[in-house]
This record gives sequence, C-alpha cells and structure tokens, in this order.
Amino acid sequence: MKPHQILRFILAAFILLSALWTEGQIAREQLSPKDKKIFEKARKEAQKGNFIKSNKEYTKLLRSQPDFAEGWLRLASNLYNLKDYKNAESGFLAVIHKYPDYDPEMYYSLGMVYHDQKKYREAAHHFGEYAKRGTTNPEKSAKATKLRDNLLFRDYAISHPVPFRPEGLGPGVNSAMSEYSPSLSLDGKTMIFTRNLGQEDFFISTVDSTGNFGKAFPLLTLNSTNNDGAHTISADGTFLVFTSCDRKDAFGSCDLYFSMYENGKWTIPANMGHRVNSAAWDSQPCLTPDGRTLLFSSRRLGTLGGADLWMTWRNEKNAWVVPVNLGAVINSVGDDETPFLHPDGHTLYFRSNGRIGMGDFDIYVSRRKSMTDPWSEPVNLGYPLNTEGAEGAFIVSLEGKKAYFAGDTDYKTGKGMKQLDIFYIDLYEEARPRPSTFVTGLVTDALTGKPLEAKVTILDLADGNTIFAIPKAISGRFMSGISAGGNYMCIAEFPGYKYYSQNFNLTEADSLYKPYNLNIVLHPADKIPENKAIVLQNIFFNTGSAELLPESQTEINLLVGLLKENPSYRIHITGHTDNVGKDEDNMQLSISRARAVADAIKSAGIESLRISFEGKGETSPMDTNDTVEGRKNNRRTEYILKKQ
Repeated sequence: MKPHQILRFILAAFILLSALWTEGQIAREQLSPKDKKIFEKARKEAQKGNFIKSNKEYTKLLRSQPDFAEGWLRLASNLYNLKDYKNAESGFLAVIHKYPDYDPEMYYSLGMVYHDQKKYREAAHHFGEYAKRGTTNPEKSAKATKLRDNLLFRDYAISHPVPFRPEGLGPGVNSAMSEYSPSLSLDGKTMIFTRNLGQEDFFISTVDSTGNFGKAFPLLTLNSTNNDGAHTISADGTFLVFTSCDRKDAFGSCDLYFSMYENGKWTIPANMGHRVNSAAWDSQPCLTPDGRTLLFSSRRLGTLGGADLWMTWRNEKNAWVVPVNLGAVINSVGDDETPFLHPDGHTLYFRSNGRIGMGDFDIYVSRRKSMTDPWSEPVNLGYPLNTEGAEGAFIVSLEGKKAYFAGDTDYKTGKGMKQLDIFYIDLYEEARPRPSTFVTGLVTDALTGKPLEAKVTILDLADGNTIFAIPKAISGRFMSGISAGGNYMCIAEFPGYKYYSQNFNLTEADSLYKPYNLNIVLHPADKIPENKAIVLQNIFFNTGSAELLPESQTEINLLVGLLKENPSYRIHITGHTDNVGKDEDNMQLSISRARAVADAIKSAGIESLRISFEGKGETSPMDTNDTVEGRKNNRRTEYILKKQ
C-alpha cells in the first residue's frame, strides 16, 4: 500500500474507532504485553519521524483498545507533524470531549493545531485552558498565557487592519546587499543608514532634483574594519553616536561611540566611556535634537527583562550622567529595543517582544503630555504594520507623515527577499506624533557681524520646560525640532554680551511644518545702546488686565540678571496698548502694566532707585491698528537702559 493510501486508511479508521469508545479509560500500564509491544513500536517510529508508520501501529492498537486515550493523543500528534491539521484537530477534540481532565498537554497541543490553521480565537481558548488547569510547568504555563493574549490581539488586529502601503526607497539606497537602521535629517533631505557588505558600514544619501533619495556613498571617515551601525545624529548634524562591537577599547560586547563634525570632517570615533557603556551589550542609540539626551537599549544590570531602554543626559558640566532605566511602563519582561524619540519630544517609538502583540517583535508608540510627565502605556501600531515576524527599527519624519523601516519582504509580490531593504509608508493619523517643524538660528555680534558660539535655550511657555538647550552653538548656528502649535521663547547668552530673548508663536494653523528662522544679534554689554527702546517679547498679561502671566517670569529673571551684571545701568519700563477702547482706559492699562513689570523686577532684588516706568496708552503705535497683527504688535511692553 502506498503512503498516501495508508494515511487515508488510518484517517478512516481514526474516525470510525472514535465512535467505539466506551465509558472507561485505560492507562498504558493496563495494556496487554502484546499491545505494549505495538505501542512501543509506534512510539519509536514516531521518534524516527516515520509518522505514517507510527500511526499505522497506533491504529492497530486502538482497534483492540478504543479507550486508550494516550494512543489517540499520540496519533493526533503524528497527524499534526504531518501537517494534517484538520484530522489532528478532530483527534484532540475527541479526547478532550470524552476525557477533559486526562492531560492538560492536550489543550496546549490543540492550541498549536488551531494556531497553525490561523484559527487564532480557538487557539487562544485552548492555550488559556492549558494555563488555568494548574500545570506543573510554570514556564510553559506562562508561555501559554502569553500566546493566548497575543492570539486574541492578532485575531482582532487582522480583522481591523491599519493603512499600510510600503514603498521602497529605490536603487539610490537599496541594493542587492542589506540596508537597515536609517536615520533622517530634520529637513528630511539626508539619510544615513547601514549597509552590510560583509561588514556593516555607514552610507549617506541625499534627496536629488527628482525628489528621490540619490545614490548613496560610504562615510569613509567613520567606517572602520569593525561592524559599525545602529546610529543617531544630532539635529545640527555635528554629533553622531553609533554602535560598534568587539573593539579593543570596548567595555562590553557592543559599545556606544561618538564622533563630531569639525572643520569639514568627522573626528576619530571615541568610546562614550564607562559611565554610559557597561560590561554588557549597549546599542541602538537615539539622540534628542539638541544632542544632550541619549536613549539606547542595553542588557546591563538593572534591566527588567532581556534588553531595556535606558536614558542618559549631559549635566551642567557637559558630562554624561549615569544612565537611568525608563521604567516598567516602557520596559517589559522581554526585549525592548530601537528607541526613536520624535523631534516633538513627546512621542516615543520602539520595538518589543515582551508585550501583547502579533507574536514576535512589534512596533509600539508611547506619548507624554510634557517633558516632565510620565510616558503613557505603549500602544501597538497594529496589523499589517506589525506582523507575525520580527519588525525592525522604525523612524518617523519631522512632520510625522512618513515612517521609514527595514524589511525583507517584496511588498508588491508578498514574497520574501534574501536581503533587507529600506521602505517608507504614509503613517496613518492615529500613529503620528505631534505636528512638528524645526527652528534654525544664527547668533552674531551686533558690531562685527561675526558668529558667536552662544548658549541657546528654547522654552515652552505653556509649562516653562526646556525643549532645546546647547551650551555652545557651533559657528553660531543651531537647529532644533519643535512641536507646531506651541508658544515658545528663545534665549541666547554669551559672556560679556546682553542676553537675547525672542518669542515665536506657532499656534497658528499656517505654522504647521513651516520652518522658523531666528537671526540673533547680541550687543556687547559695555556697548549696550542707551535710550533705545527694546520690546520685551516674552512679557504676557491676562486680557484687559495688568496681571502678569507665569510665562513672563523667565523674561523677568533675564532682565534682573542683566541689571545685576551691569550695576551702572538704570531701567525704564514703558507700557503701550492698541486703539481699541477708550483713550483714558488704555492709558491707565498701559501704566498699570508697566508698573507690574517694574514691581516684579524690584521684588527680585533690584533697587527701586534704578527702576522707573510710564504708560503711553495708544499714543505711540509701532504698527497699524487696522489689522489684528498690527494691533497685537502695538500691545507691548518696552524697556530702555540708561547709565546712572
């Protein structure tokens, strides 16, 4: 008899014999010597992978012993190994129906049968049954519970797919080799990625005249004879952190290294030191736009699972502090990797295999309301963005509309590829970060026009949090990602110069994705223009009131600092209004607002003799009162510095 004919015979017998079961159930020890020999032969054939021969023997045995439950389960297991899922399912169900408490393992096995048929809800039910029956294998029970939860999620996710239409980046980036770990400049025009040419090296591609990424070239000054990859770069393109493994100066298997772009070239990479790196695996860095906070994945002591996400930042001395774990909200009992903190500062993407998901590494997103608020419970980005396979690193463009990742699937044909390519998608709205843009600036000397490497800070006026800070703007230039829809204050400071303070409000709809440029001019402190009115950009009042809003405190502090550093100067505050309302009311409001600023300066420790104020109401407009914007400019508070 041919193998397929034998199998059909066994299956027919299987179905027929299931109807012959009686009420009792016998154990292996109760078999006759003859039946025991048949059982051992069947078992050994299965061990050798001869499942058809094995089932032929089990069928012979079950003809005489139809209540031998173990025989039926082993026969069903053989059918599962032969990928005859339909009949394996019937076999396990028959035993479970007749002897539900015989062996918890049959529930796990049936769960696998349903799993491989993609009957996820049924599989989840039986994995759950296995887990709740109090098995003596806690590790397998925990695995069954995770499988149950993942399969329920998978069943839901597949029936509720998210938009997902991947497009390859084209021949400029993708090749016959593997490309992965992309990073993107804030303006979206430059990409650095890893290409595996037998070893991992950095390549760079820029957007060409067609709007596509052009031919990629190796970053020769950064590439070494080691594997170099998993990198991140600061917003201004001058500070790069990457992963390198098995270097002589490494502290662990893989360490984080940095290089700086100076005088038109990258410096020789240096290890980030024992404070950042550990004796374990440290990899997959992600810098905030200002280059002062670093997230990465590590297997060091103190992890909650396998690999966890950690964070370090530069202190006031510009040194990296001892990393801290991002905590149990973000990190799981599994591996948490490839962090990507969007330039909005509020949206974190990462991959994890320790959470409810499609089954392996999935991409998740977590959010926070402000820089000081805790991270939210991570949310799975859904199917088919996440699959049953392992998803890789995931980055999102500044405006939040496009996401980039590496994959080994030809999405047009659905077939697998031998190599990894880099793809992009239009990210569906619910998964996007806050609408964002970027700010660029140049700091110069007011008299010479030369660049000043000033300290630059950008604050969110809504909560006073610092969202960008660099101790030194290289060649006077800086760049930062920033959330559109906020109200911000930029401060530039340089020793021996008067501070600069500018308010830029991005709450208007037309500010979305529109870059904001700041040309900052600093005056030497010993040559501050006298009797020149300077608008206080960051002094705010309640509407129609002289009550200073909390957002004004930073500007007050800067004014106080200026006066303390220059004790020979007096300050005169002037209040102005637009022409809406009665003249006398506007005059009184302007006086009251000027007095409020003067009082705040006095309360901070400046002698009252150095402070004076007045109000001019609507009498000295600096713009037209015929437009909303013009009236806004006319409602202002100014100061003049005078030598005592």
